[in-house]
Amino acid sequence: MDQNFRKKLKSFPVIGTIGRKLSGWFRTERGHLNWWWWYFRDRKALWPNRALKNTAAGKRCFILATGPSINKMNLKQLKGELCVSVSNFFLHPDFAIIKPEYHIFPGAHSPITDEQYKLWFEDAGKKMPAGQKVFVALTDKPIIDKYKLFQKQQVFYYFTTMRRGPVRKIELTRQLPAIQTSPHIAMFIALYLGVKEINLLGVDHDWILHIGDTRHFYDEKESILTRQGYNEWHSPLEVTLKSYLNLWQVYRSIKQYADGRGVKIYNATPGSLLDVFPRRNISTAP
Repeated sequence: MDQNFRKKLKSFPVIGTIGRKLSGWFRTERGHLNWWWWYFRDRKALWPNRALKNTAAGKRCFILATGPSINKMNLKQLKGELCVSVSNFFLHPDFAIIKPEYHIFPGAHSPITDEQYKLWFEDAGKKMPAGQKVFVALTDKPIIDKYKLFQKQQVFYYFTTMRRGPVRKIELTRQLPAIQTSPHIAMFIALYLGVKEINLLGVDHDWILHIGDTRHFYDEKESILTRQGYNEWHSPLEVTLKSYLNLWQVYRSIKQYADGRGVKIYNATPGSLLDVFPRRNISTAP
């Protein structure tokens, strides 16, 4: 809408309200159409995931997120365990010791630019060993292809729907349920691998208690995204509270899905606010 049209709408409050709602609806639906276009264009890139199904049947898995609590833990003891790390965990000093079998990157989103994501992927590729299994959002495949990234690593793709709903099926060769945080994707992958136990580490989710403080185990300047000007903690409190509600609801839905398949999920994060799963100290885990 141009400025003159907006001014005219203000003269008619009801029409203006309807116009704004329609405009928002069109933007949302256009986003959904673009999302599906990416899916149908590149969905063949999901097919190699079939080889991963139930390859970790009966094993336990540790999901390594990036909350500050990670600094309180001795993660060297996870060497030899099946681990799935997320986001900037590759910055952890013990990454090469733990050797997570899989690493997940969240999909690019506004206001992050393709150039910033390209630099982030490049930085990760330099720190990851050859053969590292990396999961990238299908919508970011053009970035991987354009800049020929992760040449020494093994890249897999995933696709999540934009529409919220309960977790009914987890199939990595097709669309996955909507998520809000990278540990959600890590949990989907672990469940697809067929694990019987998932332990969450570094999922503090206590931002509300530390507004203005660091939200990760690393200094924010260590992240190339931060050095490029990205700030993921600028949202108003109202938006943060809404995101908390959605975050918990997705976790709850994943728990229900896992319970129905006999998979145990534990929160092994010291001081975490996430109360959906029973607590556990990894030093006492069997």
